[in-house]
Amino acid sequence: MGGELSGRRITAPSGRLVRPTGERVREAAFNTLKDRLAGAYVLDLYAGSGAMGLESLSWGAQYCLFVEPNRHARAAIRANIASLALTQRSELWPITAERATRDLSEQRRRFDLIVCDPPWGDGLIQDVRRALPELLARAGTLLVEHPVGKDFGPFENLTLWKQRQYGGTLLSYWIWAPKSSIIHEVEST
Repeated sequence: MGGELSGRRITAPSGRLVRPTGERVREAAFNTLKDRLAGAYVLDLYAGSGAMGLESLSWGAQYCLFVEPNRHARAAIRANIASLALTQRSELWPITAERATRDLSEQRRRFDLIVCDPPWGDGLIQDVRRALPELLARAGTLLVEHPVGKDFGPFENLTLWKQRQYGGTLLSYWIWAPKSSIIHEVEST
């Protein structure tokens, strides 16, 4: 991890249940996002091991809501939250992304950063895709992790700000902005 918890390790559930975001990709993502994280409210949808949400807390986010339906993955997230002493700044919902986005929309909750790393074979379910812009604060960022060649956007009222490629992984950053004001950056490493 980077940020205030630099050097700390997190655990992930064993097996092929979860595909944790690699350390190199996490580092690159948070180098891009670090100026947007102070005091931020974060939603880690499809949390898996919780690595991205935990990283956001390490970089100064105030709060992170982890959404993960799998009990083995939730156990890893709980253990990570406890070992990093982040229980006061986090919450874990044991439900699907579809249910969470519906409930959060009904509650009119908004997040400064939404991290979305759905199962790559499934992509984003249409209901989740429609709900994400509603859940994003106007100055917020939606970070979608997906395989190269398979785009999980576009999102209504959001503009693609930049993309970064790391091997077979593509990070797409979406923001609220008039389409004419954004220069789309694509970088491959």
